[in-house]
Amino acid sequence: MARRSDWTEAKLKRFLAEGRGQGKNELYRPWLMVSDLPSRGRSTRIFSRIANRVVHLLTDSQLRYFYLLEWNHDGNLIDINEQYPLLDMESILDQLDEPLVNRLKDRNTNLPHIMITTFLVTAINKQGKEYQFARSIKDAGELEKKATIERLELQRLFWKSRNIDFGIVTPNEIPIQRSKNIEWVLPALNIEDYGLKETEMTHYADELLDGISSTDNSLNSVLTSFDRHMKVEVGTGLLVFRYLIASRRIQINMDMEIKLDKTPSEIGVIVQRSEGRGTKHVVGG
Repeated sequence: MARRSDWTEAKLKRFLAEGRGQGKNELYRPWLMVSDLPSRGRSTRIFSRIANRVVHLLTDSQLRYFYLLEWNHDGNLIDINEQYPLLDMESILDQLDEPLVNRLKDRNTNLPHIMITTFLVTAINKQGKEYQFARSIKDAGELEKKATIERLELQRLFWKSRNIDFGIVTPNEIPIQRSKNIEWVLPALNIEDYGLKETEMTHYADELLDGISSTDNSLNSVLTSFDRHMKVEVGTGLLVFRYLIASRRIQINMDMEIKLDKTPSEIGVIVQRSEGRGTKHVVGG
């Protein structure tokens, strides 16, 4: 919800004219952007492969939950709309008492305060039909505030009226290690950022898979040997290892710290020996 001191009719009209809260995938524009909150130190702009655009996240918890969405093991998510505005609150006014209805408007300007749900996510079910779910990311301490509880209840009623599942997510419900691991591996998919071509990465990936599958040495040792054997820049092996995890050619327990001083078998690495054929090999198994 915009701060009262900032909320003017001109700003509301500008946001609507800019198409905020509208569009799908790369055409969507969030209601609030990082540039709207320059004093918020934990804001993040980051590219989403699902939405195919840069998303705007305002807290660490939002970022961590975003990583879980991006990982999306089932591959059924097709769009992420962050900072999604509830522009049609009038549809639930008949369910609210008069004092609450009055609090939905700025007491000075009488303009409506715009409620925001952190994420509106679009997915496809097993029958191929689209569905959506909405999630509000809140720190646990915020749930002790009456005003926060009131706003969340309004969001619940709003999404219920649209038959969309709504839930509240706190940091306690976000697996931190999994989020950190996803944050570590996902950037490796953007190989062009590292000056590599797809053919090069494919070759490197196959070579490293062979090395990982046939060793009792630590991952650090394997990656160092890879850099030396392939005559590439130091750290390339580590990049390829991250790429293999991010592209699912290596399966690993993402809820545990990925310790490079351990052997592949010690951290339960499962490699995809033949991409596209479904052949798997449990290292050390």
